Amino acid sequence: MDFDFYRNFIVIAETGNISAAAKRLSIVQPALSAQIKTLEKYYEVQLFKTGRGKRHIELTEAGEVFLSQAKLLCATEDTLNLNMQSFSKQTSGTLRFGVSHVRSEYFLEQYLIPFSKAHPQISFQFHDATVAQQLQLLAEGQIDFAFANAPLPRSEEITVLTVANECFYAFFNKELKVPWVGKKSLHPIDLVDMSLCCNYGSYGLLRTVCQSYNLQPKVSFIATTASNALTYASSGAGVAVIAALSQDPVPENMERLPIDDAKLSFALSLYWSNKTRLSPAAELFLKFFQEQPT
Repeated sequence: MDFDFYRNFIVIAETGNISAAAKRLSIVQPALSAQIKTLEKYYEVQLFKTGRGKRHIELTEAGEVFLSQAKLLCATEDTLNLNMQSFSKQTSGTLRFGVSHVRSEYFLEQYLIPFSKAHPQISFQFHDATVAQQLQLLAEGQIDFAFANAPLPRSEEITVLTVANECFYAFFNKELKVPWVGKKSLHPIDLVDMSLCCNYGSYGLLRTVCQSYNLQPKVSFIATTASNALTYASSGAGVAVIAALSQDPVPENMERLPIDDAKLSFALSLYWSNKTRLSPAAELFLKFFQEQPT
C-alpha cells in the first residue's frame, strides 16, 4: 500500500472533512475519496461514517484503531528514512541558525565550518541574534537551531543541549591601577570601588549576585555586546566584567582574572523548537554536534 494513503488518511481524520483535507493536501476531492475506498476495500472494514452535518465525517471504531496504527506506521517510516539518509550522506537542504553575537566566531569554527566540510551539499543561513530574537525566530519557524551564551527561559516548547560554561572574568588594561595586585582570582567585593564595563546580559547577573552580598556595583558603561565592553575597558576607562571561556584570547594590552563565584557563569547551549519536526539535514547536524568534544 502507498504510504501517502496512510498519511492522507491521517489528515482526513484530523480535519473531519474530505474537502478541507483535499485543500490542505492539494489533492482533488474525488482522488482522495478514492484512496479511502481503496483502504476500506483492502482491509475489508469501514473507516468513516457520516457525522454532524452533511460534510462532516467521523471515524468508526475500526477507523480509530486504524488511525493510531497509521500514525505509528508513518512515524516508523520517517525514522527509517532519516536513518538511511544519514548513512547515504546524501541529505541536502538549507540549515538556518540564530547565534549569540559574541559566540558567532566560536560557533562557526567549532561546529558549522567542520560540518559544512563533511556535508558540502547542505547550505546555511546565519543570523547574529540575542536570545529574545532567537526565541522569536524559532517561534516563527525562521531558524532550525539557536546557539546562546545567555540564560534561557524555562519552556516545554524547546529542547536545550548545554555544551560548556562561560565564567565571569575581570578584564583590565595592564596600565590601570587596580587594588588586587598579586591575586589569582577576585571576589565580587573586589569590584565595588572600580568603574565597571559590561554587556547587558552580564550586567543583569552581576547586579543580582552583588546584591546577594549587599554590594552595589559601579557600572559606568553598558553595551549590547561583550566585545564593545571589552574595547571600552581596553582604553583604561574601567574594568570589563564579562563572561568568557578559558581558551578565549586576551587582548595584548590587557589582563584578566576570574571572578570566584559559582553563580557568575553562563551556559553555552544549542536549542531548538519541539513544535517543529527536525528536517533530515537538521538531524544530521544535531548528531554531528553531539559527537564534538566539549
